[in-house]
Amino acid sequence: MIRILCSFLVARVKLVSCVLLTAGMVMAADAQPAVSLCQIEGVWWFRSQAGETFLSIGANHVEPVYWQSPRNTSFVRATYGGEIFRGDGSYDDESAAVKKWASRVAANFKAWSFNTLGFHNPLSRSLQEAVGGYYVCHLPVEVPWGWNMKRAELVRQFAKRPTDVFDDRFLVELAAVADKLVKPRAQDPRLLGYAYTDGPPWTVDDEEGSPAYAKLSPAQKRLHPWVHALMLQPATAAGKQAWISLLQKRHADPAKAAAVYALKATSWDEIAACTQWVELGNPDAAAADSRAFLSALMHRWYEERARSIRKHDAHHLILGDKLNMNRDRKHPAERKESLRQMHGFVDVISVQYYAPADEQVATLASVHQESGLPIINGDTTCKPIWPDSAMNGGNPEFYQALGQTYDETLTKLFAQPWFIGWHHCGYVRGLRQPYLAALKKGDAREISSYEQRGTLYREGFISDHEEPIDPILTPLKAAIAKCDELHKKSGGTKP
Repeated sequence: MIRILCSFLVARVKLVSCVLLTAGMVMAADAQPAVSLCQIEGVWWFRSQAGETFLSIGANHVEPVYWQSPRNTSFVRATYGGEIFRGDGSYDDESAAVKKWASRVAANFKAWSFNTLGFHNPLSRSLQEAVGGYYVCHLPVEVPWGWNMKRAELVRQFAKRPTDVFDDRFLVELAAVADKLVKPRAQDPRLLGYAYTDGPPWTVDDEEGSPAYAKLSPAQKRLHPWVHALMLQPATAAGKQAWISLLQKRHADPAKAAAVYALKATSWDEIAACTQWVELGNPDAAAADSRAFLSALMHRWYEERARSIRKHDAHHLILGDKLNMNRDRKHPAERKESLRQMHGFVDVISVQYYAPADEQVATLASVHQESGLPIINGDTTCKPIWPDSAMNGGNPEFYQALGQTYDETLTKLFAQPWFIGWHHCGYVRGLRQPYLAALKKGDAREISSYEQRGTLYREGFISDHEEPIDPILTPLKAAIAKCDELHKKSGGTKP
């Protein structure tokens, strides 16, 4: 990816310095085929196709499912004059009810000064046309990880789906996704950028005291779950061949490599044929091999994903994976390596982060220094898992304090020259999808489990009957009104 840094000094007057990270193509600084990035007086911005700078502020989970629960089904039908879903349960994007709902979403976005539909939203033409701002296009690829999975769960999931990025089938899947989702959007001026997955396991939390962790083998406890899953594959698998190639580069001969893993093998073919890697003869050397191979996996992941996008779209930004900074911040060396491997293949560092403002600023300043790229918090809330009691006026202090926290968080983050986007994890306080699924299945045990926690509803700024939550919205809107000016003045800010 080519970065073009234009810095002009004329008669000792410092003019605009623009960094356009687009397309891997050399372009004139005034060319704008899509949303790009611009740096002015040391301050990063998104730059629209029309050449206007902006910050991306928006919401995730603007999803129709929250209008189809036992709590508000009749309200939705009465308000929108029909069904949002077809008879088979699929989302009817072209129905009159959906278009009316999209108009209501657009009115709220305008009132709150939101301009972006974030990562977790349907690719709905009705919503995009009504809101009229920007949207993130998620490029789904089947992966074995999920947000915040611990080691034992990752081991289980990678065993089910090893995800061999060296296999041609991976490239075929990327090509199919790009053909379906990238190709039709290559000329869309409203597209903010392309996003990948949610919380990739570039860092791993062990949860050492758990029974599941105790059952893991020595190799499973020390080696990365993705690496270990490919080690278990047959000798003919592309990922296994890549693993053997790495061992050949790192170890003098097959006998020494086998000793690291307590294997009885004397040739590379015997090691390749091994599909049981349980014990470790030299745990430190094995862990070093694992780290090296994980770096190769990450590099291949980002390189091929970028290549599949650029085949159809040479201009739009690549936002990459939404990094789980709640976890990654605890593993600085691994985090830094992941940023190194995605370097040149993403244009913006996208994170998911729930933490106090000062912690976010400190952590993300380090991420910016390590990557050299601007940052968006693509999925966040100032306090996750809001108590249901606040919805019925039983906990007024919660909303009041939360509103002030939103003000503090937004103003502190956007006062950083490298912070250019904030997407909230929720739009409506609707019943959470796993709870709705349990209700649909009639799973009494799961239903009871959710109800006992008192957190049935996700975070959001309106109720599931579309009543505004003013104690949060009032300070939120006041904070957003200040963000552009704070950001403009942040050029002299030191991390």
